Amino acid sequence: MQTTHVAAGTTTVCPLIPSAPKAPPKRSIPGLRYEVASRREDLHEAFSLIYQSYRHAGLVEENESQVRLTPFHLLPTTEVFVTKLGEKVVSTVSLIGDGELGLPLESIYPKNVELIRNRGLRMGEIGSLADCRDSPVRFIETFAAMGRLLAQVAKSRGYDGLVAAAHPKHARLYQRILPFEQIGKMSTCPYANGNPAVMLALVFEDHRGSELYERFFGSMSSVTDTVPRPWSAETYDYFHKLLHSNRLQSERPLSGQGGPMLSKRRSVQNSRIDN
Repeated sequence: MQTTHVAAGTTTVCPLIPSAPKAPPKRSIPGLRYEVASRREDLHEAFSLIYQSYRHAGLVEENESQVRLTPFHLLPTTEVFVTKLGEKVVSTVSLIGDGELGLPLESIYPKNVELIRNRGLRMGEIGSLADCRDSPVRFIETFAAMGRLLAQVAKSRGYDGLVAAAHPKHARLYQRILPFEQIGKMSTCPYANGNPAVMLALVFEDHRGSELYERFFGSMSSVTDTVPRPWSAETYDYFHKLLHSNRLQSERPLSGQGGPMLSKRRSVQNSRIDN
């Protein structure tokens, strides 16, 4: 069987995704759970899955740790979502807030991001999307459910919407499921080995009163599902060391900005954006 691999920045799927449904499917897949990850084991599985997807797509060099994470992942404004089948992480996506390092796609579309900020909008970026299973259709179903939780978490954190950088061939995945609108011309993505990308954006209030808005926000997830889950000091230190090790192995930056190493620890006190 063929395996579906999805890598954020340039969303890469093999084989090609079939025509996506116009609306996220209403049925749920038995045994799947969607949550914000904070346990070291779940986070390690998620970063390993991203690494495998990026390696498959030729977007990252081999490293000894076999994980792919960026300086953005160590910021308190970033949250990692996982889909679990039993105890196994089968899908992941990250919500990256406009924080200390800005947004990853700002390195590609600085003027677009500036215009968004000038409108007074606070946006989160979707990134590090990966799935390991053997069915593109099941991935679409999972992404719809995971995207709903991510959108609700983003809204509960005070974000006005979401942005993403996606390969032009796969931008439709975002546009049909969430949906996003393209606001940037095709450009080269420096943190995906120069592959093409387009900028997508979704402003929640633009869809208020629509069937889409009702689908995503009409029935909110429980407080337990959306509550902030800061990493422990031990978890932060573990991944900080992995990131440092990966950067020593390669001269190429692992993030859009190639930002500085972070010294600020994720803490319970500083783990959330001020609303």
